[in-house]
Amino acid sequence: MATITPKLTITANSNTASTPGPMSVALSLSTTLGLTVDKTQAKTHTFASATDHFTIIDSDTEDNGSEEAGINGAFVYVKNISATDLDVFIGNVHDAAAEDLAANADQTRLFTLRQNEFAFFPWDYTTDLITDAASGAIIEYFVFNRSNT
Repeated sequence: MATITPKLTITANSNTASTPGPMSVALSLSTTLGLTVDKTQAKTHTFASATDHFTIIDSDTEDNGSEEAGINGAFVYVKNISATDLDVFIGNVHDAAAEDLAANADQTRLFTLRQNEFAFFPWDYTTDLITDAASGAIIEYFVFNRSNT
């Protein structure tokens, strides 16, 4: 077992400041938490074509250890590191192949990462985490398996 310590800091000026922020009050939020993890996956993937969809997490192959909510799962970091303005789409499916997530009506798409945007979130191993992007886009991701002990 090991510990990772993610930290999130969000700051913004009030909307009346000389460099205005999005709200009527200034914002300063910060949180840090030590998380116990065991195995880790770290990869980058360059999308070779518009049909190059792939699975980041296959829930059937992960160490579920327990079906209890909050026990089996991972912490996931994903970032669009594309050199140009290409979107990366993140979605989820259950026991199906990764698919095209770019369509506006696609209900399996969870979110879109524009160039240099990132996300860090917990993921229960109940469904597969999939990704899709245009040819040439690049995604970087880390999956930190939540320790079951």
